Amino acid sequence: MKLLKMFFATPILLAVSPVFAWTAQIYSDPVSYCKAVGTIDKPDARYSGPKLPPWMAEKLNMQPDQGKRMEWRCADGAVLACQYGANIPCDSKALTSKKPTQPIIDYCRQNADSQFVPMYVTGHSTSVSWACHGSRPVVVRSAEVDAQGYQKDFWHKVSP
Repeated sequence: MKLLKMFFATPILLAVSPVFAWTAQIYSDPVSYCKAVGTIDKPDARYSGPKLPPWMAEKLNMQPDQGKRMEWRCADGAVLACQYGANIPCDSKALTSKKPTQPIIDYCRQNADSQFVPMYVTGHSTSVSWACHGSRPVVVRSAEVDAQGYQKDFWHKVSP
């Protein structure tokens, strides 16, 4: 019986394996990779190129060995890049809650009428800016977030 199962399983496996080989195409350029995958938060195993290709480094005024200072992702087939900086969390999606956290509430109680609540209190991933009206937290601004959940003003389309 085992021999019979193996006999029937082998042709099926051989017939299916070319399909898997065909769909596992590897890309070394972010542009062709993004055109193929459409939308993805981070390059996966299908991308084999450098984190920061020379053409992208040039567009971002960076050196190709500075890949740790940026991230790129795909959105609707386009390459989007983000450069880390003070309070720019390229590696996380934006937190959009307009409900103050306990640290924000505590900050406003201790710093009544503060014009802003610092990011060490709010967290760096928030897209919401806070101030204190008296001892009550209020939303000052809420930055736009894209369809993938990232703060729009941190990410920019790049192409060779």
